[in-house]
Amino acid sequence: MTSFVAQLFEPGGGVALIPFIRFVIGCLLLTCLTAFIAGVARIHMFILSFLSCGLLVSMHFFQIEFERVNNARSSSSQQGAPPSLNPSTTKSAAAKTD
Repeated sequence: MTSFVAQLFEPGGGVALIPFIRFVIGCLLLTCLTAFIAGVARIHMFILSFLSCGLLVSMHFFQIEFERVNNARSSSSQQGAPPSLNPSTTKSAAAKTD
């Protein structure tokens, strides 16, 4: 548990929460659709359902783009990319500045 919490506080660690966020948004969508079908504040539930559906789609798009960028970075570092594009060398170079 400690390593998961430590991973969340590292730069880019919030990506580990994406499955949980998608689950919560899915529950929101299901609740809004159920309320819409039941007839409770129909226009409001329709709009909230539409917005939560759009949020799920945008999260899916973000995850695809994030994986594409990570794959491009890993392939460029394996092919001997210039040090300016390698994230591990930029961290060490930034840490060495006086």
